[in-house]
Amino acid sequence: MASADNAEVAQWVDRDRLVELHVLAANGDTTAAAHANKWMADDPVARRMWDSVAHTCDELGASSA
Repeated sequence: MASADNAEVAQWVDRDRLVELHVLAANGDTTAAAHANKWMADDPVARRMWDSVAHTCDELGASSA
């Protein structure tokens, strides 16, 4: 597998993990929230992905209300 392919796979794994952490944190999991906050403090890409996930969740919540 080429290096670019590995990077793309890693990005999807990271995105999936951030979605999982976001859902857990939104439902009161303080450990998940702390882990996500540390990750985002060290990684601006993770922060952008987190903000994108939060925005999508907000839109979905508003459309179902």
